[in-house]
Amino acid sequence: MELELTRVDYLDAGVIIPNCVKLLPGEVARCQQKVSLNSPRRHRQVQRYPLQLIIADQEGVIQLISSKKDEIQVHFKTLPGPKVASVQLGGAAGTPADKMFVAMENKVHGFSKKGKMFLSFDTNLTENIKSMFVSGPDLLVCGNHVYNHYKDCKDVGTYLCGDTIVDVVALCPNNSNRIITILACSGRVLRILEHCRVRQTIELNSVPTIMHIPKGLGDKVICGFSDGKVILYKIGHFSLEVTEEVLVEDSEHASAISCLNTFDLTGDGKEELILGRRDGVLQIFSMKSDDNEIDLESHQLFIENYNESISSVQGGYFAANGYAEVVVCTYTGRIFGLTTQCVARSISDNQNAGTMNFPNDTNLRIAKLRSEIAELESKVSREREKYQQSTQAMSSGLSAIPMLNVNDSMVLCREDASYDLSIEIPASIEYILLQSDVPLELLDVEKNTAVVSFSECNPLSGNCLLATYRCQLNTNRVDLKIRTIEGQHGTLQAYITPALQPKCSQLREYAIKPLSLHIRTHKIDETRPYSSLTLRGAFSLSEMHSWISHCVPEIPEKLSSGDSCELVFENVLIGSVLRCEYKKGEAEFKSDNISTISIIKDVLTREITKKRIKLEISTDMNPNCISHILGLVEPILVRHMKMSRDYKLLQALLELDIRGDEDLAVLCKEWQEIYKNQKEITLNVGKDRVLVGRFHGFLTDLFIDWNKFRGTNVKSKLQQFLHLLENYNHDTVLLFFGVKSDSV
Repeated sequence: MELELTRVDYLDAGVIIPNCVKLLPGEVARCQQKVSLNSPRRHRQVQRYPLQLIIADQEGVIQLISSKKDEIQVHFKTLPGPKVASVQLGGAAGTPADKMFVAMENKVHGFSKKGKMFLSFDTNLTENIKSMFVSGPDLLVCGNHVYNHYKDCKDVGTYLCGDTIVDVVALCPNNSNRIITILACSGRVLRILEHCRVRQTIELNSVPTIMHIPKGLGDKVICGFSDGKVILYKIGHFSLEVTEEVLVEDSEHASAISCLNTFDLTGDGKEELILGRRDGVLQIFSMKSDDNEIDLESHQLFIENYNESISSVQGGYFAANGYAEVVVCTYTGRIFGLTTQCVARSISDNQNAGTMNFPNDTNLRIAKLRSEIAELESKVSREREKYQQSTQAMSSGLSAIPMLNVNDSMVLCREDASYDLSIEIPASIEYILLQSDVPLELLDVEKNTAVVSFSECNPLSGNCLLATYRCQLNTNRVDLKIRTIEGQHGTLQAYITPALQPKCSQLREYAIKPLSLHIRTHKIDETRPYSSLTLRGAFSLSEMHSWISHCVPEIPEKLSSGDSCELVFENVLIGSVLRCEYKKGEAEFKSDNISTISIIKDVLTREITKKRIKLEISTDMNPNCISHILGLVEPILVRHMKMSRDYKLLQALLELDIRGDEDLAVLCKEWQEIYKNQKEITLNVGKDRVLVGRFHGFLTDLFIDWNKFRGTNVKSKLQQFLHLLENYNHDTVLLFFGVKSDSV
């Protein structure tokens, strides 16, 4: 079964980030009793009110709207102010959550549905509020690293987190006064707190982006991740034991989850899962509820790409009474609904006059829209003339436009070991200029319609990449794919030029770390052979933490409490592991990849030398690491050799005059299979050639680094080594490394 949803556009607001649009609970009713003269029986009359939607944008404008007779009515609207970070709904226990709480800077304001501000609470946080959650009298607010719990506006407790806090929710088991807080952290963990103390830590395989508590459930939370997965976590009441279940794992749509919600759209008593992704894809999956258990069925009910980052999805009844819909808000402030009501327009053609006749109310709406458009055009014309006169007159003022809000992200993709760079602004993009001082490879993206052109660069002058993406009309989002090389680090600069007057450009910088293909992990295989690097000197724990952050991505900004720190990373290209253990005056790095040890040694010694700190360095290179790394990449190399051989045979077979099965039966079974799978072989051999090229470069660096630790210069042997890799044999390559197979 698939949902048939019709799009209805409502309005355009300012730039909106996640958790800033909420649909107030519906079916607010007043019951009146009527007494009929003919019958003594009393009748109950129910008066229903239209549902309302609260919207808060980055200009600080807060507005409450509803839809009546296909027109948007604004109940209240505030003046511009500080940027809004979060909007949550709350209310007293046992009453509808119709009170609106808005977080701006380090303050929380409460509004009623009539626009009256009944609360203005200063949290006194040193950081601006980034996420918030309201549950009855409990107010939970989080900055980047600080979590505060308030009860009736009184401080209950504080927790300082080393990782960046992404989102916060609270569970109330059995609708009791007990509060269990869940913090989603950028360090790939969920922290479960009670009384502001960590009771449980859930280790994750990806970075969480958003959390949601299904309606009526006090022990479950749904979490979306940066790799596109959605997982349901069930938390025990007493022991806080955690069980998880993967709800969505869509390999075709791996963009980050920016918002999610649950609502019964079909009216069958089972809630559907509504997902909004950063690349503009909206998906609805069916869910079933059985004995208060949530499980995802195998199919999706709806999918559509709106080409803009989706900031919010809210399921409910908004425009049409009795028809469920999904209210969608994009990053640029476009708000529309996907309704289950079949919206049809009755249009009768007048063939004689060649015109279309609309109902009277529609004609009035069209006339009103035309007058509004004409008024806006005249206003724009007057402002443009006023601006032109001010620029021509003698004035000390400067021509300037406000800074545009840029919604960008650069995420490492595990599947192909490349970075996904997305750039979005609330205006049309004319072109984007990319400049880098390190070698980068730009890959083709199917959904990217921009035209790219490259300019000649001089690497000796620190300019290794210069590319321009010229966008088509009305394009406000560009997705790029970038491939990096470990060991080379620098900065990627993106100059974003919108199609605005006067001409301007905004600069965004992205750091390319030396170990750019490493991600955080929580498990380490002790059975692997490891090489080690030990540094000793007069440095502090925080200094070493800062130096490591220049080398490896996904390093927390602040240190966790304690005298030492341990971090584990994984290389997404080959699967090697890096373990960092450091404390005041000493740091030890272990890895099964010798090139990783070499890169860390070069970067850290250079940083420490700048501080003029006396340093003691010791290394222990394990020769077993060579065979271990060759074993990791060997399946890819062997597969490519076989595929290259099959591709050459296929080219020879295609020259034969094979007209049918009789001619094909003359060939041996192996050649028959090659001929039948010609499309698959042709497609995969190109992909494998690129991947094998990266592995050849990696093994070449490994060969150089291994001999560098041994004090040998092997530049004259590189051509011979590359020839061995083309005709790969494990024992031959291992012997060329100078490692005997019997020592492994």
